[in-house]
Amino acid sequence: MAEVTRSLREGLIAGVIGAGGVAIWFLIVDTIGGHPFYTPSLLGSAVFWGLRDPSLVQVSFPAVIGYTMIHCLAFWVVGTIGAFLTALVDRMPSTLFLIVVFFAVFEIGFILLLVLVAAPLLKAIAYSNIAMGNLIAALGMGYYLWRSHPHIREALAAHPLGETDDGE
Repeated sequence: MAEVTRSLREGLIAGVIGAGGVAIWFLIVDTIGGHPFYTPSLLGSAVFWGLRDPSLVQVSFPAVIGYTMIHCLAFWVVGTIGAFLTALVDRMPSTLFLIVVFFAVFEIGFILLLVLVAAPLLKAIAYSNIAMGNLIAALGMGYYLWRSHPHIREALAAHPLGETDDGE
């Protein structure tokens, strides 16, 4: 039970790090573009009010807060999955590939979901900004989980490819 509690706590912290990194990135991008909070307003308006035309976006508190709540919840779920996988790798270093597979599936799934759900809106958000936000989130969350499990570093130093002591 203690391990589950630890993973839930680490998942929440990792999720906050990831969500915060993306939010700060888009706040910077939007502010440089002269429209602070444009991206969460755009996405919130699309999710809650069905907006499909980026030229009609007006920055509004309900859209920003609503989308931020969804954003944080999604990152909490992703962070928690990452924390449980990290705990698994901590016990069995040979399962490291699961984190790589999870990251790849998550990124591909996220891009597909974005294209399917928000295709008309993607003209307003550069793919490079989305990719940078995802990279910031992944690095922040990964670094936190990596630092939270020093045993993984020790095991990978001893067995770089994740093989076990008996050579498997």
